[in-house]
Formats: sequence, C-alpha cells, structure tokens
Amino acid sequence: MPESLFLINQVIHDLQEDCDYRILWTSSSPDSPSYWLRLPGGSNVPEEVSLEELSGGIEAGRYSFAPDVWRPVKGGEAGETALRLRDKAWELIRDAVTDEPDIYDPKKRRTILLGIEAATGTKVPNLYKYIGKYWRYGKIPDALLPDYSACGKRRDPYKESSKRSGRPKVPGAAGKKLEAKDLRNFRKAFTKYYLGEEKLSLEKTYIRLVGDFYTIKDKDGNSVAQMEPDQIPSRQQFLYWHRKNRDTLEEVLSRDGERSYPLKSRGETGRTETHLRGPGIACQIDATTADIYLVSRDDRTAIIGRPTMYFQMDSFSHIVTGMNISLDPPSWENAARTILNSVEDKVEFCAKYGVTITEAEWPCMHFPSVILADRGEMESRTADLLCKHLGIAVENAPPYRGDLKGIIEKHFDLINIDMASLPGKVEKDFRQRCTRDYRLDSALDLYEFTAIIIRCVLQYNNYHYMEAFRKTPQMRQLHVKPIPRDVWNFGIRYMSGGLRTMDREHIRYHLLPKGEASVTRFGIHFDGRYYSCGQAEQEKWFDTARTDSSWKVTAAYDPRDAGLIYISPVAGGEPVECHLLDKDQGFEGMGTEEAARIAAFDHAEKAAYEPTEDFHRVQLEEFIAKTKADALAKLPAKTGKSKAARISEIESNRKKEKEAIRERNTAETMRKHGGLPEKDAGADTAGISEPVSPITRMLQEALNKALKGGSDDDGNHT
Repeated sequence: MPESLFLINQVIHDLQEDCDYRILWTSSSPDSPSYWLRLPGGSNVPEEVSLEELSGGIEAGRYSFAPDVWRPVKGGEAGETALRLRDKAWELIRDAVTDEPDIYDPKKRRTILLGIEAATGTKVPNLYKYIGKYWRYGKIPDALLPDYSACGKRRDPYKESSKRSGRPKVPGAAGKKLEAKDLRNFRKAFTKYYLGEEKLSLEKTYIRLVGDFYTIKDKDGNSVAQMEPDQIPSRQQFLYWHRKNRDTLEEVLSRDGERSYPLKSRGETGRTETHLRGPGIACQIDATTADIYLVSRDDRTAIIGRPTMYFQMDSFSHIVTGMNISLDPPSWENAARTILNSVEDKVEFCAKYGVTITEAEWPCMHFPSVILADRGEMESRTADLLCKHLGIAVENAPPYRGDLKGIIEKHFDLINIDMASLPGKVEKDFRQRCTRDYRLDSALDLYEFTAIIIRCVLQYNNYHYMEAFRKTPQMRQLHVKPIPRDVWNFGIRYMSGGLRTMDREHIRYHLLPKGEASVTRFGIHFDGRYYSCGQAEQEKWFDTARTDSSWKVTAAYDPRDAGLIYISPVAGGEPVECHLLDKDQGFEGMGTEEAARIAAFDHAEKAAYEPTEDFHRVQLEEFIAKTKADALAKLPAKTGKSKAARISEIESNRKKEKEAIRERNTAETMRKHGGLPEKDAGADTAGISEPVSPITRMLQEALNKALKGGSDDDGNHT
C-alpha cells in the first residue's frame, strides 16, 4: 500500500488494542520517524510510528481508517470567557506546536517547553496539557476551547446517600426520595399505559402508576388504602422524569404508529417542483368532500348533501389544470372526468356555468406524463387504461402519505377558506346546545356551487401569490411573480416542459365509462336513447340492421352529457362521435342521471295509467261481444240460397248496399235541414207524401241528381 495515502490528522483504528490514533507528522524520509497520538486516555505524549508499519498493518487487517469523531467544542458556540481562555492558551503554545518536527522529539520538546516556562512562568505539565489537547482535537486553535460539559462532579440524585432533590415539599403533599425501584416503576407504567394500546395521557398514566405501585392492596389485588404521602412520588417528579428521559421518536412511533410518522412527524426538507423540468410533466390529483350542503335544483326545499370535489394540479407551476364536482363519492369515473376536463377547452367549459373567460385566463388543455394519486381509484384495473392507451404513468402515494401531494392538499384548504361564508357551510359548533343546524341554511344547487368553485379556481390560477414558492434565478431575472399562471407561462416558454396532446375523441373514449349499445333499424340504441353519426349514415348501418339483424358495439358516455356518446366500430379503431336523433332531442343538454330520472318518471307514469287503459279496454271488449251477439241473433236460420249463389251475389249486394246507404244519408241530411219531418216510430209512412216547400223540393231534386250521377236541363253532367 502506498505510504503517501497516510495524511496528517488522519485517524487510524487499531483493531487489536481497540483504540484510535491521530497521525501528527509524516516523514518524507524513510530514515526519519513519523508520529501519532493515542486518542483515548490521558497521555499527551506522541509516539513514533513507521509508515511502512502502518501500510503493512492496513494490508494485514490490524489497522483501518476511522472517522474523526474527536471534535473540539465549536467556536461559534463558545462564550467570550471561553474564547479568551482559548486565545491565552494558544499564545503560550503557538511557537512550540509550529516548530515541527522538533516538537515531536522528546529531547527537543523538553528544551522548547522549558524555554516557554522561563518566559511565561507557566509550568511544563500545564503546557503538556494544552499541547496534548491541541494534538488530540485536530491541531487547530479551537481545540483549546474549554469543555464545560466535562467540568464539575456528576451527582447521582437517586443514590441512597444523597438528599431528595428539588424544592422543599409542602407538608402532607406527595413526594419522596426517589430510588432506582421508583424509576423502574415509572418506566413500567409509562410503557404500559402511555405507549401501550390504551395510549393514555400523562395525567392518567400517573394515576395508574399510583394505583399499581403506591397503594395498599388486599389479597385479591384491590386497592384498599393509600400509602403515606412521603412514600408516593409526586406528579411533578413523574413529569420531570418524563421530560429528562423522553424519546420523542419512540413516543411518536408507539402512539401514532409507523404509518402516521412520515405524515405528521418527519422533517420537511424538499419541494415537489425542484426535480421537474417544467410544466405539464407531472400532476397531482385528489378528491375531498366539500364542507357545504346543497339543495336540489328542481326542489329548493330538498337538501341533497355534500358534493365531492376533484382537482388536478400541475406539480411544477401549481396551476389547477382540471376539476370535477359531482354528488358521487370518489371513484375512478370521477377521476377520469377530472383528467378529461384537463384537456377540454376551458372557455367552453366555463360557459356551461355562465362564467365568461378568455383562453389566456385558463390556458390548460393538455394531459401530463405522470399522475400522482392516492391508493384508491387509481389502483383499479380501469386506471391501467391510462398507461396502455394514453401513455400516462400513474404513481400512487403510500398509505397515510397525503403529504406527498402537498400542493393539492394545500389547495383544498384555500378552497375551504373561500367557501367560509356560503349558506349551508359545515360549522364546528354544530353539536353545541341551542346552535342552529347549518344544514337547514342550504341554498345553493350543484350548478351554482360549481360556478362558484370555477371562480375560486380562476382566482387562484391568476392572482394567488405563492409565498413559499422558490423561484429560479432565471425567474428572478425576468421578474416572474410566483403566481400559478405566470409560472406556467414561463415554463412553457423558457423550459422544456412536457405538454402532450391527443385527439380529444380518442381521449374521451378511453377515459369515459363504457356501456353496450346496439345498432338497430331505428338508430344506435343506448340507455333508452337513439343516436347516429356520419359514418353510420354513409355506410347505411341502419339499413343493414333492418335487413339482417342488429349488432352490439361498445359505447363510451359522458355522465354529464346525455346528448353525446363515442363508439368504436372496429376493434382498435378510432372512436366515432355520435349525436342524438331528432326524436330524442329532448335529452340534449341533460346529464345521464337527469335523463334516467325522466325515463323513470315516464315509466312510472305509464305504470300508473295502465289500470285506466285496461278498464277502458275491458269496456271495449264487452261492447264488441254484445254487438257480436246481437248481430248473430239477427241472422236467419236458413238463407234459402246455396253457398255459391251467395258468393256470386257479393258485387251486386255491395252496389245495393251503397245505394241504400246513400238514400239513408240523403234522407237524414234533408231531415236535419227541415225538408223531411221526423218519422214517428209507431206510424206507417209508406205511401204518404209529406208536404215540402218549393225551395226544399228544388234542393232535394238537385241532390238526388248529384247522387245518381244525372244531368241538368241543359244536358250537362252535375
């Protein structure tokens, strides 16, 4: 091993003697010795050592390089008195310790120290003490700082011969001279009750301590009497013992568990955005239940509960890129709607809720490369579609580690602050006596609440000053304010970023929930509604379905819009956007839930009306049966004609019947206009001519000619 690897101040561990040595001087000549000092112990005299011996010992495994744990008291922590003493000692030995290598030679060293003693009056043993301290702690002036922690005599307050420590005890109060046995009792009670399953407070732990060890018990172990106060440790003694001996890490791990420790107790030294190249690379997505109760849009007296808010935020710029608010609990469908919203045109999205913006106010219409989420909806098999079809990597935070999504968790706090004055806001004092139930104050519906949250997001994206955001030197040079939109625009222009885009129909098809649709002669049937698309009309799908038979296709639908579905006609092909047919245009602009509610209402209305319809059908059947019976009763028993004759007379009988019908209709018409009197049901009118007026007779003759196809006096057909 090269001898040049041994350096001054290096610490070598002797495995055989189990001690450390510090190298004080290395000689460049093989004839001159090197020197080191044994660190543990009270010897201040350096010893000769051969670098060749050290090299051989390293190779043989006797010696090893060791970390330098022999550090002096830091000068920055020393007071004025300590610094003055350090400087005084340094003035005494400065010339001696810098006279190398003579100071390491025993004879020359004695001559040097005697000269200092003669000049300053400081005895040689005291000089050895200063020089030894200088060598032991790294050959720097700070090594001479006094170590006050090693001063004074250590007293054991629990030794039998020592007196009770602390302030004088009040007569009759608890308090005793603590012994080793009492300390063991403290530890047992602390471990059992404070760190154990019950996780009691220190106050209750002290009560259990007294009950277990400092009461008089009967044979069954029940406390029957108290001990004398002088035999019971006081509460202050127990708390003092806890303060002096507590292990914070042990308490947190035992009481809160290892799962809670990283979230609540670990240090916070990093930031999310520091490792990102720019905006659009990674985002965080999470959901929370809003602290507000809403009412129904159709019935303002109906309280519908608390909505679920989903947000997606860019990890670099902290801008909100997508959101979704619904009455459904957290689920993959809601998360997918949030991701889908992040690629939608925000101008159109806001316009649906009556909010007018420009594209510059919310310039996020892309999806990221990585999504950090909880171990919930994003661990489902459906979420694997993000990786397979959209190329988005999903990273799930470990359980109980919401701190890893600190950006979006903090955003929830800001949103709750903005909602503080809304009616129906959840109040902390709800359970207090005589407090009004805040749920009864609910006034906003889901549409109005979504519009408010959109405004909150716009306020945050465009005007929220992120005080804790750490700007880069380039940001400072360009005077970029730590506002989410400004940071986003800066990253897009000056940093690489990771904005990705894709055909929106493709994204919607793979993100939206799926269902089964049927291509029928009437259209593409899905969930009780009929749709069509340009491809279906060009390729005559509906004609094919009528000629052959219908077939099934997979449909992706947006629960927020029943007027639109996406189907993939060919496996693996591009999805096609389908719209409602004219006959179902009434569902345009509705959500699938509202459309289903309308369909359910129609079904219930039909079911409720069925008894009425059935009753009238019964009446119809009874009338038909009675008429049939009357008609059968009027048939003669015998016709007197053969079957062939009856069949051959059908045409002539038809003409006669038509003539009879015309005559009856004419008579009825004339009677209505006063031309003919009503017949007496009991009179025989045959052969009796009824008097009529000339005008009536003329009209009757004209009508008869028209019915018979006659002509007028001039020979013209009428």
